[in-house]
Amino acid sequence: MYLRETKEGEKLYWVDIPRVKGKMAECGYNITTFAQEIGVSRNTMSSYLANPKTIPYDKLATMAELLCDSKHEAAQIFFASDLR
Repeated sequence: MYLRETKEGEKLYWVDIPRVKGKMAECGYNITTFAQEIGVSRNTMSSYLANPKTIPYDKLATMAELLCDSKHEAAQIFFASDLR
């Protein structure tokens, strides 16, 4: 799990990368096809998975929409705690 922090130190979200990778496989995506679906290059997707604190929130939301069957599941994988 990874936290993303703002310059002010606020924790915005955590990402459970092993579960993201598992959901990608479950949904039939590989890194290239998933990158295309969210509108980034394969290298960028690889970077996101290696360093999730760099994932922009709009891409994170798209990832959740593509991979998760419910809001509850999305919250478990992509938990947003404070997005001020």
